[in-house]
Amino acid sequence: MTQQPSGDLTGTPAAAAGAAPVGKVAVPLAKALATAGELYLAGRIREAEIVCRQILERRPNLADAYNLLGVILNAKGDPKAAVNTIGRAIKLNPRAPSFYANLGEIERQRGKLVEAEIALNKAIELDPKAAQAYSNLGIVHFDRKDFDKAAANYEKAIALQPNFPEAHNNLGNAYRALERKTEALACYQRAVTQRPNYAEAYNNMATSLRDAEDYESAEHAYRKAITLRPNYVEAHNNLSILLLYRDRTDEALRVLADALKLDERNAATLLNVAKVQLKRAAHGVAEQAVRFALQVDPKKAEAYMVLAQIHHELDQHPEALAALEKAIALDPEVGEFHSFYGVVLKSVGRLDEARAEIRKALEFNPDLYGAYANLNDLETFEADHDLMIQMKDILERADKPNSDRYLPIHFAYAKALEDVGEYKQALEHYAIGAKLRRNQLQYDEAETFSFFDQIKATFSKDTFANRRWGGDPSKTPVFILGMPRSGSTLVEQILSSHPQTFGAGEVKVLHRALGALRDRLPSIPKYPAMINAMDPEHFQQIASDYLAELQRESDGAARVTDKLLTNYFFVGLIQLLFPNAKIIHTRRNPVDTCLSAYTKLFKDDMPHSYDLGELGRYYRRYEDLMAFWAEVLPPGVMMTVDYESVVGDLETNARALIEHIGLPWDDACVNFHESRRPVKTASVVQVRQPVYKTSVERWKRYGDGLAPLLEALDYQQAAKPAPKAKRKGA
Repeated sequence: MTQQPSGDLTGTPAAAAGAAPVGKVAVPLAKALATAGELYLAGRIREAEIVCRQILERRPNLADAYNLLGVILNAKGDPKAAVNTIGRAIKLNPRAPSFYANLGEIERQRGKLVEAEIALNKAIELDPKAAQAYSNLGIVHFDRKDFDKAAANYEKAIALQPNFPEAHNNLGNAYRALERKTEALACYQRAVTQRPNYAEAYNNMATSLRDAEDYESAEHAYRKAITLRPNYVEAHNNLSILLLYRDRTDEALRVLADALKLDERNAATLLNVAKVQLKRAAHGVAEQAVRFALQVDPKKAEAYMVLAQIHHELDQHPEALAALEKAIALDPEVGEFHSFYGVVLKSVGRLDEARAEIRKALEFNPDLYGAYANLNDLETFEADHDLMIQMKDILERADKPNSDRYLPIHFAYAKALEDVGEYKQALEHYAIGAKLRRNQLQYDEAETFSFFDQIKATFSKDTFANRRWGGDPSKTPVFILGMPRSGSTLVEQILSSHPQTFGAGEVKVLHRALGALRDRLPSIPKYPAMINAMDPEHFQQIASDYLAELQRESDGAARVTDKLLTNYFFVGLIQLLFPNAKIIHTRRNPVDTCLSAYTKLFKDDMPHSYDLGELGRYYRRYEDLMAFWAEVLPPGVMMTVDYESVVGDLETNARALIEHIGLPWDDACVNFHESRRPVKTASVVQVRQPVYKTSVERWKRYGDGLAPLLEALDYQQAAKPAPKAKRKGA
């Protein structure tokens, strides 16, 4: 967040004759007034007020003293009294421009912009060279979001007084609002050149550098602002958000802890704590921080937005919708609120309403690029589609279209191009978006492949034949796993349509439980080596915790599905914990699977999915691991389902799935698209429709552009169109 423009009140009053008591010593009036001004500038407000009132006891009609007292009263937090006091100064001396300038700034701070403008224009009328009045008038226009007029007034102030760091800083804010980024940065640089200890300008410079994606320099500037002013809470908050964006959550929390030591009831800081904890999946701590923020500021609309994100992560969709409705009621023109409201509506199957809300978000803020990505699976694009034209225009106007800022637009525009059959151009934009996202993520391919190897080395047939713990006998859990975009959401929707089955979605319990175990017992190594160090009571505790989580909202269902796809890492552990549980492995054509993942901007990291070569190689290691599980698991535990088979013969495959999990057949399972259960995955729209086959062999539309993927997969089938028929006699 950029520091708002800073307005100044005029400084030491003019000299006056006579004498006034300061403490117990009579001093010349001019010196007493100067002393009061110096005390004010030093932040010794109470002492400055005492001196001012002593002066006025001696000279009750001294306009300069009333002016200074008004400034002091405003600093004390009594702007109404300040306005009245400066008003008295103006009655005593209606020709003093500095009085009107001070009155205008205080009225602006009170939110009375009309009165502020009148006072400041009067100051300029009395003194056309009053640089401070021009600067403060610029702030009035800035507060009205009239950034062109704001910039013009700042420029006038600087022309009159070139060495004016506050005006340079404020002009930088106006230029930044006008998207004049290079000029904004230059203004901040001039401000800190003129005043090297200007913390606010360093904070604003950092935000400008962050917007320019110069994150290292931005971090340096934020830290400089904090060094100059260690109690600068806003700079702490801004630095924490930068660190959060860079996935440095531990450092972000340390910065926020320092900020809370300065002000434990700062709503913005508490909200940033919630954002960081949400990123770390510490949902309970995140919610607690949001609720503390709302205790401090019950009308902070953004807090309800963050609360909605927490509820959505926890599949508490009614609560998420209610929180968003509060956010929108408090601030109805914030595009982000409407966009996320649409996301949650999409999750619960209210697709028409979702589309309307996300479109409304773009009406309020056409540059809300994430909203285009949220909307594109709700739209079927044609060449003259308004949003397609809009996205094209955004990218053509962009000064740096290949910067992080435009990442979601590239994915959304690529999908639109795909809809209209422009596959080559679509792949180009997918590639740009994927590269941008990949650059944001850390991925060590060798380390990842080593993890696959460690899993295979840890488990064997003997692991299951000679168990150290008999396992929980429950048949309730059903684990659906596989690569993203392999048909897993379709399978869960089929199963959860059965009256005895509850679809729990992605249950992120196993990984957290293993982490909690290591937190309690640091001597236990990481997974998978920890399996050989776990005692029976450790297995039992994890199984009990998992079942408790699974059954919390399942209303006693006979089967509860867990569709956390990366459970393919934990298949062996799952079998040890729940020997009677069933596992369903969803599979799809490897190229279609990888292409579909490559063309999605995932909420979770998925770092390997943004480079075709890395994605193909990862798929092969995953495929090898699944073949390993099929070999070592006891018979009948895991069933592999091919997406192409399901869409080719829905009922036969649905019956096989229901039989695998040990339930009687129910016809509702083939009408899965009529289910109203919430869905959050990338397939949220598709599973609201009957089975369709248009995604089968989708990859062939892209031709040679997928060569790196095909090579990495060692996929032999050529991506070339069929040859044309020859004419007879040729």
